[in-house]
Formats: sequence, C-alpha cells, structure tokens
Amino acid sequence: MDQTPPINHIFVDFENVHEVDLSIIGQKSVEVTILVGPHQKKLDADLVEKLLKHANSVHLVRLVDSGRNAVDFTLAYYVGRAAVLNPSGFFHIISGDTGYDPLVNHLRTNQVRAHRHGDYASLGRILNPTEPTKTAPPSSPAPAPAKVVAVPKLPKAPKPMATTSVPLNEDASYVLDHLHSHSKNRPARVKTLTSHLRTLFGNTITETDANSLIETLRQAGHISITDKGRVTYRA
Repeated sequence: MDQTPPINHIFVDFENVHEVDLSIIGQKSVEVTILVGPHQKKLDADLVEKLLKHANSVHLVRLVDSGRNAVDFTLAYYVGRAAVLNPSGFFHIISGDTGYDPLVNHLRTNQVRAHRHGDYASLGRILNPTEPTKTAPPSSPAPAPAKVVAVPKLPKAPKPMATTSVPLNEDASYVLDHLHSHSKNRPARVKTLTSHLRTLFGNTITETDANSLIETLRQAGHISITDKGRVTYRA
C-alpha cells in the first residue's frame, strides 16, 4: 500500500504578501509556487539565497504583462493545473486578498482540498499542529486536608475548556482560522454553528461531520459549550 504523504502545494501571491517563509520546506512534502507581479523587478538577495537552497521545491513565476488582477488570475490557473495533476494533494493560497475566497469555495465544492491563508502562521498551524502537552507532577508535598465546611449549592457551570492542546486535523484547523478571522460574526449556538460550517464547506459535509469538527475544537479547548447549546470562543 502506498504510504506517500499527500503533497502540500503552496501558492504565494507575492504582490500581496511581500515575504516568503521557506522554513516549512523539508518538514512535510511541500511545493511552493511564488507569483511575482510585473512591477516587482527586484528580489531581496537573502530571499534569492533561500530560494536557491530549495530549488527543487520552489517555482518562481514572473508576470511580464500588467493588468487588473493579473496575478490573481494567473495564480488561479496554477492552482487548477496542480489540482488536475495531483487531485489527492492539499492546495494553500498565501494572500490577504479575500477575492480568492470564491475560488477556494468553488474548489472545495468539487472535492479539492483548498485553503486561503492571510499569513504563514495560519499555514503553519495546519502543516505542524501542536503536539499534546504533558503536565509534570507537582514537586511540593500535598497540603493537609482542610476542614470541611458546608457551602450552598451553586448552579451548574458550563463545561470548562480543555487545558491541554490537542492536534487539529486539516479541516479543523481551517475552521479555527476562519472563526478567528470572523471574530465579530461567529455563531452563538451549536445549531447555528453547525449550519455555518456546512455552508463554509460548500455543503459537502454532513451535519454529523460538522458536529464532529465542533467537538474537536471543544476538546482542544478552542470553544466551550453549555448544556443549553451556547458556544463560547476562547479568542
């Protein structure tokens, strides 16, 4: 059975994001395509040195002719071509331009695993999910038992957020990044969050799938849910 990991194809809109973080190369199967606009005639020498070190994994596409949204359309072409050649891969667009979102949503409705990231930190959370943390045992002796005092019964509190970090899969990381970038418009209840996630994925996932993603975020401590279904977000 073929155990080769899927390729992460990364497309950088260098006209929008004027940097390249190549530290991700070598950690997973990654190919990077950098699209440079016609007016960007010079590249920093340090960047060129980094590109040469990873010449087998990095492709530089320089546009000669200018035009409205020239880089955007060209990037869409390269994403589509890569998706045809490697349908099992993951496709990441690095750009702060939300104009790519309709393209990403269209690709996802056609079962292409595509995402847009406004920065490299967002991409890094997907390529390198945080490993679970281990809590060290206390070094000081346990205190003596305190005297038991009767206290009034308090109302049942919401389920607490988890204190340990749980690795997120590709889709859960995508959902978390989406919720972070829309912090003023997040659903307040599980029912509406479920519908929101199904819409986010172009209705290619079931209600059960959406609830599974919500539970993953809850277990990882990114959200908490009360017994009445109200959702609280950590950040």
